[in-house]
Amino acid sequence: MNAYKSFLDLVFPKDIYCISCGRPLPQQMGCEALPLCDRCMEGIDWVKGRRRIYEEEHAYGSAIACAVYSGLSAEMVRDMKYRGRSWNASTLAALMAARYFAEADPDTGELPFYDYIVHVPMYTAKKLFRGFDQAELLAAEVARRIGAPHLKKALTRVRKTETMSGLSGDERRGNLVGAFAVSCDIMNLLAGTRLLLTDDVYTTGSSVSACSEALIAAGAECVDVLVFAVGKDERYGEDRPAVVESPGQLQAKGST
Repeated sequence: MNAYKSFLDLVFPKDIYCISCGRPLPQQMGCEALPLCDRCMEGIDWVKGRRRIYEEEHAYGSAIACAVYSGLSAEMVRDMKYRGRSWNASTLAALMAARYFAEADPDTGELPFYDYIVHVPMYTAKKLFRGFDQAELLAAEVARRIGAPHLKKALTRVRKTETMSGLSGDERRGNLVGAFAVSCDIMNLLAGTRLLLTDDVYTTGSSVSACSEALIAAGAECVDVLVFAVGKDERYGEDRPAVVESPGQLQAKGST
C-alpha cells in the first residue's frame, strides 16, 4: 500500500490535481490547502450553519457533520474505504476540523474544549485485511489540526459484528451491544474528561452511541461526535448561524 501510494504521489501529486475529479489545481495550493477544485467543493452538499444531528436516544452529547452522504462526498468516503485511497483521510479530516472551527461561539469566538480525540475502532481482523482503520486516520489528522491529543487506543472492538449496511436502526443497535470496550490501560486517563469521538459516516448513530456508552461508563464526563458525512434521511436541530457557514468556505482562507 505504501509503495503504491508513493507511486501515485509521483504520478498524481496531491497538491497538483483534485483528488475527486483529477482537474489541475492552482499552483498556489500549498501543502496544508485542500486538494479539491472549486467545482468539486461547490458540488458537495454541505451541512450549513450551526446544525447538529438530532436523535432522541443517544449516549453522546452532540453530533456534527460536514456534509450529506451523497454524490461527491459519498464517493470520497468510498474511495478512502474501499478503493485503497487511504490518503483521502487527510482531506476529509481537514474538512472535519474546519467544521469544528465553525462551532466557535459567534459572540465570543470560544470553541468547544476536548481533552482527547478518540475514534470508532474497526475490528482487528478487518483492519488487517483493509490495511488501515479510516476512523483512526481521520482522528489523528483532526487531532493534529485542532490541537488536541489523539487517544489512539481508547476503544477496542471486542467482537466481530455484522455488516451494518442493510440493517434497520434497531438491528444496528442490537448488532453493537457489547461490541466496544475501553482499554484497561486507558481507564485512568478518562475520569472527568471531555472527549470528541470521530468516524467517517453517521447513519443511525448506533456505532457512536455504543462507543459513547463505553467511554462514559469508564469515567468520561462528556462525549461529542464529529463525522465527515451524515445520511440524507437524518434529522437536524438548528441553532444560531455559525461564523462560517460551511467547511468549504474555509478553503479560500487557507484553513489548516
